[in-house]
Amino acid sequence: MTATLAVDERMLRAGVGLSAGTIQWGRRSDSPAPVGLTIRDLRLMALLHDTNYLSASQLTLLGWGNAERAAQERLKRLHDTGYLDRFRPLAARGTREWNYRLTQTGWEALTAHDMAADARRYTPAEITSISYTEHDLQLAAIVLLIARAAAATGTAGLLHRMPFQWQGHRSGRIEPDTPEQPERSAAGSLPQGTRLHPGRSRPGYLEPDATLAGSVGDERFAVLIEYDRTDRPHKQIDRLRRYEHFLLDGWRHTRFAAHSTPPSVLFLTAREQPLARLIQTADETFTAWHGAQHATAREGTHPARQRTVFTSRQRILEGDWTMQRTPSLPPDARDPASGSTCVPRPIEYDLPTLFARGVA
Repeated sequence: MTATLAVDERMLRAGVGLSAGTIQWGRRSDSPAPVGLTIRDLRLMALLHDTNYLSASQLTLLGWGNAERAAQERLKRLHDTGYLDRFRPLAARGTREWNYRLTQTGWEALTAHDMAADARRYTPAEITSISYTEHDLQLAAIVLLIARAAAATGTAGLLHRMPFQWQGHRSGRIEPDTPEQPERSAAGSLPQGTRLHPGRSRPGYLEPDATLAGSVGDERFAVLIEYDRTDRPHKQIDRLRRYEHFLLDGWRHTRFAAHSTPPSVLFLTAREQPLARLIQTADETFTAWHGAQHATAREGTHPARQRTVFTSRQRILEGDWTMQRTPSLPPDARDPASGSTCVPRPIEYDLPTLFARGVA
């Protein structure tokens, strides 16, 4: 990857092939000129705090559109004055683009402006391998791909144009028990007499890798994204059970209760190969449902099976928005003639079009 590639193409490649590189940290100027933080600086720093890492091209598209020279100069000043760290793989030939994270000084500036993503104390993590950053950079590329396709036309940065609120794992954290009584929409209230059957689902906190909250008119909705690079679906069982409990009823006791529809959950695999096994694992894991007083599992509603979709990063990069869902019923409730075979259900879930509907 070289600096001659267009900024949007470099944005999509961020986080790819970093693991083989030795970390090169950016050196700061010995006598940097003072810098007055702008609203744009603070918003970009707040997003960095929330998402951990963003590449130079990603920050450019967010803050400056395609005005790359202006972005480079400003990011360098924020780095030299100690608000940002920057690093990249040490290349034998040519150079790779810089990746950025927030410093302690940057976090203190956010706290002073009441713009930190959460109230927890922040200390930049020690990076022993640059591969540690690949997950967050690759996920950010997917979010920005969606934002760029859904945004209103214009030359301003995506911060001002993307038709959804992007929350990272810090501000998007969902606690299982809160004392607040949230405002509830019609969708947030179960019909009287409905019984909950939690099955093997369990309550617990959730930290979606990304939360995209959009609206169409007065109707609000959200998509929660989990990006799995482990290639080991069995490691997702506990997370799947917590999401199942959340989709069964937990969301009605959170900020999402006011939304016009329950949240959707997108499980995104880094590669195509483990996708089928992850869907099968979810099919074996999802057991919760709700229904009328004397309904059976076959007659009930299985929210996690309706609201959880699966696809791969590879498919999204190819522009394929056909995703998969588990069968609508768990194996022990399906027609015996069909056996317990997991046959995923395809669904067209075009996220750019979904969010673009809210663009004026």
